[in-house]
This record gives sequence, C-alpha cells and structure tokens, in this order.
Amino acid sequence: MGRPLHLCIHGHFYQPPRENPWLEEVELQDSAAPFHDWNDRIAAECYGPNAAARILTPGRRITEVVNNYRSLSFNFGPTLLSWMERKRPEIYRAILEADRDSCRERGGHGNALAQAYNHSILPLEPRRDKRTQIRWGLADFAHRFGRKAEGMWLPETAVDAESLELMAAEGIRFTVLSPYQARRIRPFGRDEWESVEGGRVDPTRPYLVRLPNGSSIAVFFYDGPIAKGLAFEGGLSSADELLARLEGGFDPGRDHEELLSVAVDGETFGHHKKGGDEILAAALRRVEERGWSLTNYGQFLASHPPSWEVELAEPSSWSCSHGVERWRSNCGCSTSGQDGWHQKWRTPLRQALELLRDALAAQFEQDGGQLFQDPWEARDRYIELTLSRTPEIVGRWLEARARTPGLLSSSENRVQALRLLEAQRQAMRMFTSCGWFFNDVSNLETIQILRYAAKAMQLAREAGGPSLEPAFLSVLEHAPSNLPDLGNGASVYERFVRPSIASLQGIAAHHAIARLFDPAPAEGGRLFCYRFEQLAFRRETAGPATLSVGRTRLTSELTDESLDATVTVLHFGGTDFRCAVRAFTGVESHNEAEVALFDGLARFSLSDVVRGLDSRFVGPDFGLRHLFLDDRRALAGRLTRETQARCEKDYRLIFEANRSLMAFLLEINTPIPRELMAAAELSLSSDLRRAIEDLAEEGIDLGAATDRALQILAEARRLGARLALDEPRRCVEALVARRMREASAGGLASRGGELVELISLGDALGAGLDLSEPQNLFRQLLDAPLGPVERNLAVRLGEKLWFDREALERRLSGDPPSP
Repeated sequence: MGRPLHLCIHGHFYQPPRENPWLEEVELQDSAAPFHDWNDRIAAECYGPNAAARILTPGRRITEVVNNYRSLSFNFGPTLLSWMERKRPEIYRAILEADRDSCRERGGHGNALAQAYNHSILPLEPRRDKRTQIRWGLADFAHRFGRKAEGMWLPETAVDAESLELMAAEGIRFTVLSPYQARRIRPFGRDEWESVEGGRVDPTRPYLVRLPNGSSIAVFFYDGPIAKGLAFEGGLSSADELLARLEGGFDPGRDHEELLSVAVDGETFGHHKKGGDEILAAALRRVEERGWSLTNYGQFLASHPPSWEVELAEPSSWSCSHGVERWRSNCGCSTSGQDGWHQKWRTPLRQALELLRDALAAQFEQDGGQLFQDPWEARDRYIELTLSRTPEIVGRWLEARARTPGLLSSSENRVQALRLLEAQRQAMRMFTSCGWFFNDVSNLETIQILRYAAKAMQLAREAGGPSLEPAFLSVLEHAPSNLPDLGNGASVYERFVRPSIASLQGIAAHHAIARLFDPAPAEGGRLFCYRFEQLAFRRETAGPATLSVGRTRLTSELTDESLDATVTVLHFGGTDFRCAVRAFTGVESHNEAEVALFDGLARFSLSDVVRGLDSRFVGPDFGLRHLFLDDRRALAGRLTRETQARCEKDYRLIFEANRSLMAFLLEINTPIPRELMAAAELSLSSDLRRAIEDLAEEGIDLGAATDRALQILAEARRLGARLALDEPRRCVEALVARRMREASAGGLASRGGELVELISLGDALGAGLDLSEPQNLFRQLLDAPLGPVERNLAVRLGEKLWFDREALERRLSGDPPSP
C-alpha cells in the first residue's frame, strides 16, 4: 500500500465592504437584482449553497445535503461575517458549526483561518497599521469561532517579511501563498539554494520562512495550475473533471508524504461557477470513497513540520505579476477595463489617502494622547467595541483606557474619544484593496473607499481638527479617469461622494420624512446605527397637504454624539416634500412653532406654513432626494402606486370592453392588436398577482384560490398574453418557505398537503422557483420520527422538492444512504 494522499482545498471567501459609512448598512444595489445587494446575491448563490450542498442524481434529484465547509479549509473576510451574522444568520451558524466539527474530527485543528481585518495590502501599510490589521483580524476570529487562530490569510496573499514577523509575534503558525511568490528553497542543513521562480515550488509540503528578527513561520504554497483550472478554466465542469485534476497534482515520484494544497476564491464554488458547490460536494464525497485524507493545514502541520525552508519574493501577491504594483501604480494589471484604458489614477489615489492617513494619525496621537493612556493600544483594542457595543460596555472600555480616572466619563470627552477612534476605523477601511483592483477611479469599489475617507475627514473636523478635504482633493485631482466626462478623482468625489455625506440633522430629516405616513410612528428604537426617541409628535392633513411637527432625540451608537431637535415635514402632495430641522431650544419655543404652523394649515394657507418654516427654521431644507436609497425607493413606490392604480383601471376597462372581440379574433385566426393585448396583459397580470397574494391569507380555501390562479394562467395562454411572472413567483417562493417553516415547527401533517399544492402552482408559473430554503428545512425535518401518514406525505412533498424518491424511502425506512 502506498503513502496516504492528503488533500486540502482552501476557499478564500470575501466581498468588498459595501456599508454606507453614515448608516453602517448596505443600501440597495440595482446591479444585484433581483436581490437587494451583492452580499445578498452572493450569499444566495455561494455562501448558502455551500452550507447545504446537494448531492445529486444524474437527473438532478437530491439524495443528500452536506455542509461543504466541514471538508474545506476556509477563511471569511471579517467584514463579510459581520454582515452575515446580522442578515443571514443561518449561513453564519453553519460556518461556525463546520469549524467546531472540524476541530473535533481533526485533533483540535479547525478548518477556519483568520484574515487581516480590512483586506488592505499589508506590504504597503506602515508597521503600526499592519499590526492593527492583524490584531483586529485575530480578535474578530476569536470572538466568532471561540478559539485562537492557527493560520492567517493575507489579503491578495500580499506578503513581506515585516507582516510575517508581526503575525508570528501574535502566535500565527502558518499562512498560504501562491507558488509564484517563492524565490528559492532548500532542505534543512543545506547551504545551497535552489531557484524556483516561475511557480516551480513543490505544492505538497510545508516550508519554513526564517525572518530577519529571528522568528519563523510556516508557509503552504497552493498548486498553481490546478487552482487556475478551477477558477478560470473547466476544472469545475464536472466532478469527474475536478477529480482528474486533483489526482494529477500528486506525484508518486516524490519521497515525502504529500499534502495537495489548492486555494481559490471561495466564490468560485457557486457564484463565479454556477453549480460549483454541487460539483465540489460530489467530488469531495468521491475523494473520501477513494481513501484520500481530507485534512486542513493546521492538522497536517502538526504531524508534518517543515523540513525545507523558502526565501520569498517580496513584496508579492497572487493577483499581480508585478508584486504589489496593482495597488499603487499603472502596472497594467486590471479587471474589466476597455482597450486603451490605463490605471494612472492609482498612484494619486494612494498618495491622497496616505496624506489623509498621516494627518489623521497625527491628530489621533496628539488629541488621543490627552485622553488615553496609550492611543495606539486603544486603537488596537477598539475592535472589541466593534464586536460588542452597548452604552455600558463602551463606558467600561473607555474608563479602562482613560489617561486619568474619570476623564472619559464626561459626555464631551466621551464623544471626542469615540470620534477619534471612529476616524481611525474609517482610515483602516479606506485602504481596502478593492479600491485599486478594477479599471477606473470611478468604480463602485473606489467610490466606496472615498466615502470612508469622507467620513474620516468629517469625524476629524468634528473632533476639532482642521478641514483635511482641500489638501486631499488637490492630490486627487491628479487621478485621471478613463471616462472623459468624469475628469479625475476629485470630480468623482464631488459627484458621487459629497452628496452622500450626512449629518445628525440629515439623519433626523430622513427619519421624519420616511415615517410621515406611518399610522403610529414608534416612540423610540434603532435607526441604522442611531438610537432615537420620539419625544413629541403631531400630524395633520388638509386637502392634498400633510404637515408633521415632532421633537426627536437622535444619538449615534458609534460616537455617542446626540441631537435634540424639532423636525417639521410639509408634504405638498406628489413628490414635493420640504423638511426642516432646528435644535430644540425649549418646550415653549417648540409649542410656538407647532401652533403657528398648524394654524396656517387649518386655514388652508400653505404660503403661511412656508413663511412660518422660513422664519422659524433657518438652515438647509431637506426633501425626498435626501432620503437614503432604500427608503427613498419605498416612498417613491408608495407615491406612484396611485398613478399605477389609475392606469390599471383604464386598461381594465379596455380589456373588459373588448374581451369578446379578442375571443372572436382568436376564433377566426386573426392577430389581436397590440393595444388590446397590452390591456389584456396588464389586467391579467394584476389578477394573477392578487390571486396569489390571497393564498397567504389564513383560512382561505387553498384549492379554490389555486384554481383561480391556474384559470388566469390558462386564459393568458389562450390569448397569447405574456404575463409579468416575477412578482407572483417570488410571492409563491416566500409562501412556500413560510409554510415549510411552520411545518418544521408544527409537524409535517400541519402544512404538508398545502405545500404540495403551492409548489405545483409554482411549477405552473414556469422555471426558476427557488426552493433552497424549503429543501433545507425538509431535510432537517426528516431527522424527526415520522408516523406512517407523515412518511407518505414526506415522500410526496419530497418529490415536489426535487428529492430522489428512492433515497427518501431508504432514509425514511432507516437504511443508510447509498454511496
């Protein structure tokens, strides 16, 4: 029997941070439709499917559902995990469970690796920022996974000796690099080095890097050709193809026990390569059947310490053949650019941000030194508040680091300290590597890091520092865009960044406008990353106009800065809003303004109301365009629905008046005029939408409601009408998922029959019904004991959910699954 073959496939799962820095929420991204944003879309296409990957028959029936993360080595970007914890907790839990399972199965060595926090290019960062990035990444990892990290993924695998020294000092034992980052190797005890430039390093053994300060760290190099085949070629076209490529990575001529290491972007498995999660699951199952050892780097390193050392090419990375020039110069490496485009904007962009970073650091050191025992130690520990922040926790944390006892107990000093720390957090964010990765200074990712810069400058100014924007923009003017209409980085900032800068007054205005039509506005709660209290509120309507006057106290959860303000909103009708905000100066002043404004409204004199606003609320006005994107879209939709309803009524009159004519035209084989067909399509689409919405009503006759929807579909087919099916399909998907959750809680008999009918209706709406959540819940439901009636129902429902009948019956009878 030959040597055991060890396999470790690593997925680097990461998305650029997309949070609006004034809200700490990801706003609507139209390019990700039909999903809310790209995080949401990729979670549905990759992160979720790999947590519940399907083992399929040739006919694409499900025989088993497995968690691929239990078999992969992986790292997730900390900012992505933060989003996932809040928005997709079921995926988040599956990832943490996979690491816990791997720790139990692999001698305490978990599959998860840490990552430097903000995905900045560490070789281009000053030593102090490298240390913060590493410490934040490790603290985030320990908080989430409940253990210390053995290994750390370097963003873009960008490496230099100083970064490795800092990692080793924090207890990191290994990292993973591209084979093209190795320069020379030699076995322990030999003086001569062997050149391996060009990726010719052995990717099946660990190497030791001896560092200038006397420390060392282990490095695993991934197999370059196999990784390239998976990411950019046909390596994931089938499980057979993937297995063949993996098998080709082993070499019986090697005289050591081999660990085949393969590393790719984790999004390859399902997002970049559709179905990659299923192909990976099938291949991993067959790997185990062949007797290969699926392992991770920590487990292999524990029993196979390095016997060779390596000298690295530094600085270097896995995605730039010029080292790390992709993130600071016009090196030619780019993504999605057009012929003739350049990246001359990269150098001025980095220069502008470095100038800003240094100015922020000087302010933090000087002003923070008056507040903290050690401002840089406070910054390194600030991740603790990012992970768990309540007023009580913040108070204790600040007190433990105050320069003198009680110094940070005062509201003024507390706000000042948090502003300085938040400015540093934004300074870390603004070097996210994605800002330089693509083709132009106007890319979304570049605009995102400029928004972080704008937020940092705002915080620095509010903390008493000078305006840093003029010097920043003067450098950014030298960052030329490839799009002549945009000019340069400074004009990109003015056009796409400045309009998004928000103040507490702007947040208060947003709250007042967005809630104008709420039947009973909440008296308090959370709004993005702010807490609000509605201390007074009055709203009245006269004709087409609505006026509200309220007193709101708004507090930033990040800086503890607070605003107590009187906020008025005047809605003239349609899309015409006017909002004004004034600092609260006392109950008498607030009441006087309220009485005067509502008196004008009662007299139906909008001009008096407007004059009252002008005289009592001096300052900027806010309107619909000042709403943040999600609420702006929601309110705009509300305002346009009345118009849509009027149009629909007119089209329905046309359709009903000409229904018999359309039937006659079909009978004599004559095309229906386009105008009449448009009326039919709009009317029937509306009828179908209402019929399916009715299905969600409790106590409805499901059979009758389903028949009604099917009749509408049949009539549309007869007429040759093309219905709008996306919304009805999503409605059925949501209802199936809801009923499946109810079945999970109350037993299959409670909802199983309804589910069969609903999925049948979904089938009638055409291809594309997303049943992933109901399938996952159904798979979990099978773990509970089922009676004979429920078993029969489970088979019927399982078939509708695309489970293999034979595998289902075998599972329900207690037999083990077939290989």
